Amino acid sequence: MPPPLVPTFPLLGEPGAWDVLTLVAATVFLEAQDEPWDGLLGVAWVIRRRALDWNQGWHGAVLGPDAKAEGDAHPFEPFSCWGDSDLARSQARLAAATPAMAEPSWKAAAVVLWQLLADPVGGATFYLNVPVTLKIRGGTLPAWAADPHDATEPDPAKITIGVGRHTFMRA
Repeated sequence: MPPPLVPTFPLLGEPGAWDVLTLVAATVFLEAQDEPWDGLLGVAWVIRRRALDWNQGWHGAVLGPDAKAEGDAHPFEPFSCWGDSDLARSQARLAAATPAMAEPSWKAAAVVLWQLLADPVGGATFYLNVPVTLKIRGGTLPAWAADPHDATEPDPAKITIGVGRHTFMRA
């Protein structure tokens, strides 16, 4: 039987020590599983845009300036799936990922790393699921995303596109 074409996600070790392709694929999986292709690709492009614009490299763009998810005394990371309160859940989701579930995330990561397809989200550096964010935050959006006149709506001047459940935005 030939080996699987889709690698498994690492289940142990600090994500900051993973190679770039694995870190991006795992982040795309955790942040956008079940989203349409352009949504997966969009999340990967947000990571790339942050890595370039913020001059922190790929690991810094995903995990923050210290490029660590664990043991860094930061409860939140640039991508919520790596925050302290989500690490156990993220590891469980990665462990449960079948090759069929994981393949689109690996493809999106590779496409963006090697710039094989254009950015479908117009240079967005952020995205959010508006209904989930409103629920988590008690009915308002974060200041960076909120309409200046209505904190329950995203700022239309910052929106680049909506794909699936995500609203992609520029800062």
